[in-house]
Formats: sequence, structure tokens, C-alpha cells
Amino acid sequence: MSEYRNWDKELDRLEQGKSQYSWDELEELITDQLEDEKISEQEFETLMRRLMDIDCEL
Repeated sequence: MSEYRNWDKELDRLEQGKSQYSWDELEELITDQLEDEKISEQEFETLMRRLMDIDCEL
């Protein structure tokens, strides 16, 4: 499974209140994935947009 899908599923868990990570930790971890070139710029933007949407809901 791609790194993108793993983080997308982790965002699902965050929305459900079941994530092992806090919002801030996820922001950092997803940024690290981009810096380590494990996800593309497009995937990063999609994940961060979704994370921002979750922040508005919390």
C-alpha cells in the first residue's frame, strides 16, 4: 500500500477519534513524508487540505 493511502487512512481514524496521533503530530509526519519524497507534492496538498478540513470540524 502506498504511503499516501496509509496517511489517508490515518486521517480517517483522526476524524473518528481513533488515531494514535494528534492533529499536530499528523501535520508534522505528513510533512516529513513529503521531505523524504515518500509522497508527491500533489498527494501532500491533498492530505494537508483534508487535515485542515478536519481541524475546522474539531
